[in-house]
Amino acid sequence: MYLKLPNRAYLADIERFLRAREDDGRKDFTFDLSQGFFSVHPLVLCMTASMAARARLNGGSVSIINDQNTASLRYLERMKLFDAIGVESVNSVREHEPAGRFISVTKISNGEELSEFITDVIPLLHAGPEESMTIRYVLAELVRNTLEHSGPPHEAYVAAQVVKSDGRLAVAVADHGIGIRNSITRFHPAVDDRAAIVKAFEPGISGATSKFGGNENNGGAGLFFMKAMATMARCHMVAVSGESAMKLRRTEVGDVAVQPSLDTDKVLWRDTGEYYPGTAIGIDIQVRPEIKFNDLLSEIRNVYGVRIKEQKKAKRKARFS
Repeated sequence: MYLKLPNRAYLADIERFLRAREDDGRKDFTFDLSQGFFSVHPLVLCMTASMAARARLNGGSVSIINDQNTASLRYLERMKLFDAIGVESVNSVREHEPAGRFISVTKISNGEELSEFITDVIPLLHAGPEESMTIRYVLAELVRNTLEHSGPPHEAYVAAQVVKSDGRLAVAVADHGIGIRNSITRFHPAVDDRAAIVKAFEPGISGATSKFGGNENNGGAGLFFMKAMATMARCHMVAVSGESAMKLRRTEVGDVAVQPSLDTDKVLWRDTGEYYPGTAIGIDIQVRPEIKFNDLLSEIRNVYGVRIKEQKKAKRKARFS
């Protein structure tokens, strides 16, 4: 796999990054930094780390080319991307205290590491107790679901960064596992990667069981809750798996509402170009004064509950009709 890092790639234009990947037919992973200067979302960093990990898992090597001693390279150093992919760069930077600004690319493979990440990420939002509790739960569900459904070796990469211009928090998680389709279709039908992503975002659908509403360990709410938060905060969210990428569009004006399905949401679908063997989720979170998190949770629970009842009713009808 060959990756030429684009000069810019945030959630709004994630296609720049997806198009920058090229399957050259080799097991090795080559990371090209010839652009020199770049500005990217943590999702790009986590996906890069995951692709490098997969190359090593398959017996390939990882290398970087055209690395230049620039401010952008120093950013990648501070975010510990080179540590994550297991290579050295030409530059060595002084360690920066990340508190209040970013969480570098970190591999998570168990509950203890997940708890540590959540504990570290919440202060970046400078949110109150009500908001913090909600966001803590949603992020924990998101990463836990990723770990559970990635398949062996059950690991994921996470990262977060505060965007100085508006104070939003950019968060990402990516794995190099079996992907959403292979996980979901163990219990639910999905004809392709796009259909699998749609199914994974439905409230009450879990890759851990065929039961609507999930089980005691996984209620099928993580991605749905995250989408709801992004919608109400008027922020972007991206999900990438296999051959499909979903981008939740940012609603600038007008009323917004939590939708039960991606089919009724304002989303854009993109072909990933090169197959992405795993799952990657990126989201921008912003605590806005007009968002009442108790009201948001109430609306999420209402949509979730109604959807579960509809699914159970439809299942009973199909069984006895």
